[in-house]
Amino acid sequence: MAAYGLTPRERHICAEVIAGRSTAEMADRLFISAHTVQDHLKSVFAKVGVHSRGELAARLRPDAVEPDKETIAR
Repeated sequence: MAAYGLTPRERHICAEVIAGRSTAEMADRLFISAHTVQDHLKSVFAKVGVHSRGELAARLRPDAVEPDKETIAR
């Protein structure tokens, strides 16, 4: 996450996304509003270059491996 220049709060948001939590759950756990969670997500998506939570989790998870073309073709 540091490679993308994420702030500490944005890193917390990313950890929550990877854990599969909803916006409301993140807001409750981080003591911020759901609107603020959305603002952080928007910033994170821009910095990381993704468009969804799924893409974000796949990009940031250390064990995420992209399938090779043969696997996709099957």
